[in-house]
Amino acid sequence: MASGFSTGRASCFLRAFPFLIGLLILISPAASADRLTKPFDHSAWDELLKKFVSPEGSVNYEGIKADPTLLNTYLNSVAALNSKEFTEFWPREEKLALILNLYHAAIMKHVIEHYPIKSLQDIPGVWDIPVVHLGKFRLSINQLRDTYLIQTFRDEKIEAALSCGAKSCPRLQREAFTGPRVEGQLYLAARNFVNDSSLNIVVPGKKEIKLSRIFKWYAGNFRLDFGNPEIQEKFSIEENAVLAFLAYYSDSPEKVQYLEGRNYKIKYLPFDWSLNDWRTEE
Repeated sequence: MASGFSTGRASCFLRAFPFLIGLLILISPAASADRLTKPFDHSAWDELLKKFVSPEGSVNYEGIKADPTLLNTYLNSVAALNSKEFTEFWPREEKLALILNLYHAAIMKHVIEHYPIKSLQDIPGVWDIPVVHLGKFRLSINQLRDTYLIQTFRDEKIEAALSCGAKSCPRLQREAFTGPRVEGQLYLAARNFVNDSSLNIVVPGKKEIKLSRIFKWYAGNFRLDFGNPEIQEKFSIEENAVLAFLAYYSDSPEKVQYLEGRNYKIKYLPFDWSLNDWRTEE
């Protein structure tokens, strides 16, 4: 072809285009330090979380489906973003907070469109079907997670903050992420996830620890700040990074000492993909 692209290559390029644009949007520096827009309004999302999410992190999907006003209000506000302002004037923390919220809103959108379901996995292609807009770009859950969050912000704590709509995922918090507070919110999410005994079982003196499969599936992502290639032990670099992450965010000095001793084996708990559904009592 005269353009230099085969049909297959052109198709691949078009599919990758939102990813490339997303990276450019997120890493573009502010054009002027004194021309920042005011913080984005996450109040509709915050109100939804407080109204429909239990203290344990379960979601009243039935209630949201019956009254999707707050969800639609928030999604519409994100879809109406001015791409130029978002690209040039939003600080890193504001972008991070919005995309964290949008990731969870995308999951809710999928669920209520198919509810009642027993698992998000019951929706064919759920992770890759574009479902929400960020400005003019329509994005899937995987795009939001992999490109707009993990690859761009490169922060291990994000793994502990993504509640993927399943019982074995980190618990969904009952407040919106916001730019001024997002770093502290991510820190608390990491502590909550690490110290949740239903997701990670660490008992000093035992011959094995049992961890969330998230630490197995995404072990490489924990090497960003916690990987130490000089450690030569029975565990891989990725496993040592995970163990260092666990020790750093553990709230128990005894567990920290035990984890740092490395005198145990690692096993991973089964992953429960059942929907984190909160069915309120009549």
